[in-house]
Amino acid sequence: MTHEANPKYFIPDYNGKLPDRRLDIRADKLARQLSQNPCSSVRKLSGTPAEHKANLRFLNNAKVDEEALVKELSGRVEQIVTDRHVLVVTDTCEVNMSDHKGRLKPNSGLGRSDNSDTAHCFKIHPGMVMDSENLNPLGFSWVKVFHRDEDMPDRKKRNYKQQAIEEKESFKWIEVAQKSKEVLAKAATVTIIEDREGDIYEQFALVPDEKTHLIIRSRTTRTLANGNNLYAEVEDAPVVGEYEIEVPTDKRKGQYKRKATIELHFTTCEIKRPANLGKKDYPTSIKVTCIWAKEKGTVSNPISWRLLTTHAVENFEDALQIVFWYTVRWYIEQVFRILKKQGFGIEQSELASGWALRKLVVMQLSALLKILQMNIAYSQPEGGQPIEEVFDHEQIEVLNKLNKKLQGNTQKLKNNNDPKSTRWATWIVARLGGWKGYDSQGPPGVIVLKRGLERLEYIIEGIRLEKDVGTR
Repeated sequence: MTHEANPKYFIPDYNGKLPDRRLDIRADKLARQLSQNPCSSVRKLSGTPAEHKANLRFLNNAKVDEEALVKELSGRVEQIVTDRHVLVVTDTCEVNMSDHKGRLKPNSGLGRSDNSDTAHCFKIHPGMVMDSENLNPLGFSWVKVFHRDEDMPDRKKRNYKQQAIEEKESFKWIEVAQKSKEVLAKAATVTIIEDREGDIYEQFALVPDEKTHLIIRSRTTRTLANGNNLYAEVEDAPVVGEYEIEVPTDKRKGQYKRKATIELHFTTCEIKRPANLGKKDYPTSIKVTCIWAKEKGTVSNPISWRLLTTHAVENFEDALQIVFWYTVRWYIEQVFRILKKQGFGIEQSELASGWALRKLVVMQLSALLKILQMNIAYSQPEGGQPIEEVFDHEQIEVLNKLNKKLQGNTQKLKNNNDPKSTRWATWIVARLGGWKGYDSQGPPGVIVLKRGLERLEYIIEGIRLEKDVGTR
């Protein structure tokens, strides 16, 4: 039976997870501080000098194992996926500490970045779990944290193409998928969603089973078992239907707001094992369906996605569902945005040890989940998760008081959302974060929600202090 996703599954509980009870207690305290004050400054979130020292000791303690923190994170989502169909969205984010490289400790879990050979960065590759029906975020199935050694030879010296997949960095896609399968064993169906980097033949051979499926954007065309070319075959497939979407403005891509008509083609075929894997124990071909989502008309940067999936696709509705699930990938990019820059600002952290920074990031993933839950709730007509799943009793009580104060006199400036929904709470938090409250302004973004959540916690702290003073 599916567990209801009440707040306890989103609140870290380190009891018995670390080798010392005192470390458990400190981890719980730090987790609460991160939730109340979403940032990467240990000094700022600690409050007092004594707390600051205690948090630094904790993050720099070799007994606090990075994987133990990941297991606590994945253990909570494991409890709430029974009988659900869940989506697991994975991608890689680089945490680049180059602005602080002069004071970073050497040989402390940092390595080369994508653009430099100096050792000042690490990478995270999380699997974010969402309910397939309502897109409610449930947690993280696994997080791989890694760095590139400074003395790692280049691709040519390593004979990269002939290396076993387990020896390549790209194995991260398979590793996190396999770990996710273990954690999500009680789910009814698991669909793993990845961008083009995940288009690896070995993954199609190793990951899917009777209840685990892949949706991966194709990186390049492939030779099929029948000798044909994958892209040519899907382009020759008939149009099975069309749909319209609103394309937002994105000046970085030279993209401006427009309505786009997308036509769908699909073909089910068998991709042939690449020649360099001929001596490996992989099947000679694997059955997949390729869906081509192609924008009609003449525009710059037209939408053109070729998606590979192990799900059965028999008609337009099936193909459209796969395309919709693939678009959920956008939420993992939001996770990375919250971690960096105006969000938690991990790349501005004053920590000098890479190992400490890596542990802090894993703990921040729990803290940012509430921001993502609010962001998603505001885009859903039904208002997202029930409010009790995201906010505790004290927070809801304060939100009710704030709601009366923040509403305007006109209907447009009132919180017209269901008070039992997370969307209702999101409206209030967004107003605290600087959002004007007009739906015509567009939905509140994750950075606005982060600022609003900080203000909410300051207000709650003030109310607690007033109560304490009043009882003396």
